[in-house]
Amino acid sequence: MKYFIDTHDKNKGSFPQQELTEQQFFDQFAALEEAAAQFGVFGHVAHVNLKDGKAFCFMSGPDEESIRKAHAAINLPYDSITEVRRVTGADMRVPQAAQAQRRKAG
Repeated sequence: MKYFIDTHDKNKGSFPQQELTEQQFFDQFAALEEAAAQFGVFGHVAHVNLKDGKAFCFMSGPDEESIRKAHAAINLPYDSITEVRRVTGADMRVPQAAQAQRRKAG
């Protein structure tokens, strides 16, 4: 499984020009999640600023093309789709305290 962040910005035409309500945004994200399932894609979370018309969605799927297809299935434009690696204790980094302890022991 790979991780992706896709971006949406009303100044670039990839977010509705009118200010969305929270419910409208939730409905749109739910529609994306439903469509995404057919492509093996999962929408983990979206960070949104409704007033400024910007959203950053964190998704996972087999490849970038699958993320594109999920968006296309509901005619949801985006500015970019970027493959990322998660930087959390479970994924890539060793917590600072553990690193310090290893240095002391070594």
